[in-house]
Amino acid sequence: MDNLAVSKALSYLCRIVEAGEKGYAVSAANVSNQGLKLLLKSHAQQRSRFKSEILAEIRRLDSNLNPRNSIRGVLHRGRINIFSALAAGNDEKEKIVLKEIMVGEKIALKAYETALKKDLPRETQGLISRQYAEVKKVIEQIELLKGKEGVRVIVQLFNSEKHANTALHELRSVGFQLDSVQLMSAHDSIELYTNKGITVFETSISGAVGGALWGCLIGTLAGIGAQQTVAVGITPISYIGILIALCGIFAGALIGAGLGFAIGTGISQEDSYIYNKRINQEETLLLTQVKVLHISTIGQIIENVKSKAISEELTV
Repeated sequence: MDNLAVSKALSYLCRIVEAGEKGYAVSAANVSNQGLKLLLKSHAQQRSRFKSEILAEIRRLDSNLNPRNSIRGVLHRGRINIFSALAAGNDEKEKIVLKEIMVGEKIALKAYETALKKDLPRETQGLISRQYAEVKKVIEQIELLKGKEGVRVIVQLFNSEKHANTALHELRSVGFQLDSVQLMSAHDSIELYTNKGITVFETSISGAVGGALWGCLIGTLAGIGAQQTVAVGITPISYIGILIALCGIFAGALIGAGLGFAIGTGISQEDSYIYNKRINQEETLLLTQVKVLHISTIGQIIENVKSKAISEELTV
C-alpha cells in the first residue's frame, strides 16, 4: 500500500480508538464502585496512548489526515449515560455499562483485524499488532467482569495494601477459593486518565435523538388516529397526520434533550468530585476471580473489612 492508503486506514482506526477512549471514560463516570471506576479510567488512558501512537505514525508517513469524530460514538456514549441513570441500583448500572463496553470493543476488535489484513509497512504492522494484543487482553478482562462460565472478576479499591491483604485473608479463612489475585498500586501500576470523562453535550444529543424517535412514533400513531376521525371529503386530511407527527418529533427531541442535559450534568459533577478525591490517595486495587454464586457473600465480607479500616483510621 502507498503511504496515503495506509494513512487512511490508520485514520479510521484512530477514530475507533478515540471512541473507545471516550467510551471508557463515560462508562467509568457511571459506576459507583471506586475500583471499577479506576480500572475503566485506566483503559481510557490506554486508548488515549494508542491514539497518540497512531497519530504519530500517520505523521511519520508524511500525511496530514485528521481523524473525524464518530457520530455513532457520540450517540452510544449518551445512551450509556441515560440507560445507567434510569437503572435500578448500582449492580444494574454495572451490568448496563459492561454490556455497552463490549458493544464498542467488538467494533474496535474488528477495526484492528481489518487494519492488520492490509499490506502495512513493517513498523506500522508492529505497532498495530501490539495494540491489538493489548485490546484483546482488556476484552478478556471485561468479559470476566461481566461473568463468564460461572466465574467473575471482582475489583475493589482499598486505602492501603495492608487492608487489601486483610480482605484476602478473611476470604480465604472462611474457605473461599480465589484465583488470579492481583494487587496493584493505584499510583504506580495504573495509568490515570486526566481528560474529561463525560460531556453534557453528548448526553443531550443522544437524549434528543432518542426523544425524537419516540416522538415520531407517538406522533405518527396520533396522526393516524386523527385522520380517521376527520370527515371524509376534507382535502388536507393527510397534512393533519404529518403535522402531528412533526410536532411529536419536535416535542420528543426537546424533552429528550432536556432529560439528557440534566442526567449529563449530574453524572459529570458527581464523577469529578469522586475521582478527583480518590486519585490523590495512596490506594491499592484488588482484582480476583471468584464463583458468581459467591459474589454477594464475598462483597459483604469486603465491605466489613473496609468498614473496620475506616473505624481504625478515625480512632488514630
